[in-house]
Amino acid sequence: MVVAAEAFRKLLAVTLRARQVPDVMAVVVKGNPEYLEPSALDSLADSVLDETVQRLTTGRGDIGKLIEH
Repeated sequence: MVVAAEAFRKLLAVTLRARQVPDVMAVVVKGNPEYLEPSALDSLADSVLDETVQRLTTGRGDIGKLIEH
């Protein structure tokens, strides 16, 4: 599983295609989590974890879906 900020979505997509990895293995976070308050970062981490579990258990997901904080 790969987690990346929205700014790196295009680079992530190219890398996944080059390595023949499905989009389902990437979670993209909206904005720049680097500047979040600790409580907001905790909430974002929970959302990323939930999305990761869903993708790994269902095998479905889209690199275009942004996880928001």
